[in-house]
Amino acid sequence: MGAFWSVINPLGHLLLYTFVFNIILKVRFSSDPSTANFALYLMTGLLPWSAISESLSRATTAVLEVPNLVKRVVFPLEILPVVVALSSLSSALLAFVALVIFAAVSMHGLNWTIIYLPLVIFSQLLFMVGMSWFLASLGVYIRDIRHLISLFLSAWMYTTPIVYPATSFPAHLKWLLVVNPAAGVVGDYRRVLLQGLAPDWSLYSVYTLLGVLLCTAGYHFFYKTKRSFADVM
Repeated sequence: MGAFWSVINPLGHLLLYTFVFNIILKVRFSSDPSTANFALYLMTGLLPWSAISESLSRATTAVLEVPNLVKRVVFPLEILPVVVALSSLSSALLAFVALVIFAAVSMHGLNWTIIYLPLVIFSQLLFMVGMSWFLASLGVYIRDIRHLISLFLSAWMYTTPIVYPATSFPAHLKWLLVVNPAAGVVGDYRRVLLQGLAPDWSLYSVYTLLGVLLCTAGYHFFYKTKRSFADVM
């Protein structure tokens, strides 16, 4: 199936989560109770999350999978985590094109606020690249991190309003939405595509600043630790 898996995989999750959370648990994202509306909101949250989770998961073995580049070739290894982040994002964007078409048909047109989407994607990419640099380096020294990150991503997903609306988050835990960059990204995808609103600039500034800091710190961390990769591997 090749590249079609980038569309088939999220569609499979869409069907599963729609059945569980919309049909069985009766979760609603807006006043529209239709299953199509739920699927639209769900997919708009699932796609950016799938890019984030895939890049972080793959980053843990990005260096380990190419030992020849580490030991025998003069190669800028810091490119590897960037490639992982870009490929994960591009796979999600292929499915996102189908989502935009579905949204245009369902809503009889697209909101003009979709022009803000590149800003959100850019900040999301900053975060993904920064985290990928950290995890790619740690994956060389701590081999079990790929199992730990898998468990962490599962917990992270369910503390992010992807399969349920942010309004259902307990009031005393609302601060978690502010410090959770994935929550800001998912929320802004929905705002600009479905709700006709500009990004939440306060949250946008938080996760964008975090992305810049992670990129800066992640690059320096990777650059310093990569000198010992060949010895460890």
